[in-house]
Amino acid sequence: MKRRPLPLNALRAFEVAGRLESFTKASQELNVTQGAVSRQVQHLEDVLGRRLFERHHRRLKLTRPGRILLMSLSDAFDAIESAVGRIEDRPDDTQLRVIAPLTFAMRWIVPRLGRFQSEYPDLQVQLGTFNDDSLPVDFSETDIAIRFADTPGDQLVHEFLTGERLLPVCHPSLVAQLSWPEDLAKVPLLHCSAQREDWRIWLNGTGIKGVDPDRGPVFATLDMAMEAAASGFGVVISDPAMIGEYVVTNRLTVPFDLPVDSPYAYSLCYPEGRLERRKVRSFRDWLMSEITLETTKRKSVQKQV
Repeated sequence: MKRRPLPLNALRAFEVAGRLESFTKASQELNVTQGAVSRQVQHLEDVLGRRLFERHHRRLKLTRPGRILLMSLSDAFDAIESAVGRIEDRPDDTQLRVIAPLTFAMRWIVPRLGRFQSEYPDLQVQLGTFNDDSLPVDFSETDIAIRFADTPGDQLVHEFLTGERLLPVCHPSLVAQLSWPEDLAKVPLLHCSAQREDWRIWLNGTGIKGVDPDRGPVFATLDMAMEAAASGFGVVISDPAMIGEYVVTNRLTVPFDLPVDSPYAYSLCYPEGRLERRKVRSFRDWLMSEITLETTKRKSVQKQV
């Protein structure tokens, strides 16, 4: 069947403007002027004989025909982007761009990355990090991401990796001051976020009273807080999976073996269809196997104890 000519540039301009509900934001995404976006949308309305937007001062509102058209167009452009991505993923595309929270990248991925490289010598990993998990990931610059949050808040595929288990850790020299958990009230509590949430979760989970979770200095990252704890400055809450190097070198120890499961978890996330790229699926499968290996090892140790 012969397809009728469609104003593709106008349809694209409308899809972006409708999705962002702004000609200004659409112009930034499309790298054209605001006037150009407005003219393209007006052209589309003329072709269709329908108003697609109600134009208010500094605000756009989709009409009913506009909402119907936007829903179908967004799906169509997503399908086009996925198809193009599959073609772009050539066998010689060996650069794998991964982004992860700083501490997870440093304490979990980096020590194991050699095993991935041995298994996939043709792939070159570019590992990036971030500190603020609330900021969105630009998946035009990143192949796959590891996120840390309680619930997914975007339109990405989320695959559970591992939960977080919380324990207090400190330098061995500080343990002498901590005969009972309540003694934590006498030493500095170290925090890796201004919300001081980790200490609050652990204290609530253990039922320990008399310790103020809001007391103590705040550091920009968990790595910084653990370094401060390793220097004997105070006690920090961390996941046992993140302190292996510190334990081996006797710089950190667990004064009270009272683990509390955090409501948060690490997840692997990526756009729909991204696993069709060989390099992405290879990293995903490898990371899942490493998580399974670590979980099995941890359960074995727990049984022995």
